[in-house]
Amino acid sequence: MLSSFHNGGYQQRGLALSVWVGVMLSLFVTRVSAQNDSLSTISVPDSHFAWYAHAELDANYIWRGLYCGGLSLQVEAEVSYYGFFANMWWNVGTTNWRWGRKDPLGHPLTGINPEADIALGYKYKGFKVLFIQMYYFDRYADGRMSRYFDYSNYAPGGGGVTTEWRVGYRISDRVPLSLLWCTRTFGRDGYMVGGELKRAYSTYIEARYDQPLPLDMTLTALVGLTPWRSLYTGFQKQFAVVNLLVGLNKSWSVAEHCSVNLGGIIALNPNSMEPLWNISAGVTWN
Repeated sequence: MLSSFHNGGYQQRGLALSVWVGVMLSLFVTRVSAQNDSLSTISVPDSHFAWYAHAELDANYIWRGLYCGGLSLQVEAEVSYYGFFANMWWNVGTTNWRWGRKDPLGHPLTGINPEADIALGYKYKGFKVLFIQMYYFDRYADGRMSRYFDYSNYAPGGGGVTTEWRVGYRISDRVPLSLLWCTRTFGRDGYMVGGELKRAYSTYIEARYDQPLPLDMTLTALVGLTPWRSLYTGFQKQFAVVNLLVGLNKSWSVAEHCSVNLGGIIALNPNSMEPLWNISAGVTWN
């Protein structure tokens, strides 16, 4: 999911809670990286009851053209019934390889980004729509810990909850082109203009092509952009291409309902001209 941009005072409590929940989920299931936007990484039937679970170790937390942290453990679980689904994604925490670096909004990257996302949605064939709540273990500007159901708008650095609608369509297995539209609605997503807080409705649009290769490998290419002022440009520009990415993933089936995967990406954010990369290893049950 975009990672949170955090202050350092909460780290011990946030990290302890993150580790506890991550361990519980890992016992329950132990692939999806950084708030999975993909419509095709894991195949789940549109009918009857289905489930999957995934745990992944990432060298860097990269999401929508943004560097959100370094080494991180991310876990996910989903259940679905006739197309309706509930999904939980958890970032247990990240180290920060870039000491002294700042995020796109100018805040210091403090090294630990615990995050919990819960989504409800519906999918049918290649169509998918969902509503997701993203909670960052963050603090308000006055130092109080952010509340889970506080949907007020805040400028960068305040609050830790935001919500987003995502609508996507994947054409087919023959034409593995996916289109995705994401717009933030309630919660933190604001910027200041003349002393007045404005809601940005930060939006990210992506086109992605997943080309199957021999030996259970997949080559991915995607381009992502934001059509107006948004968090993806630090609320500075009206339109910008923010994500150019190429990735390669290899999967091995180790049991009837279990597979392992190894993947890598290289990316460029044309807005910031920042090169990005990640190597990941994960396990999936379904």
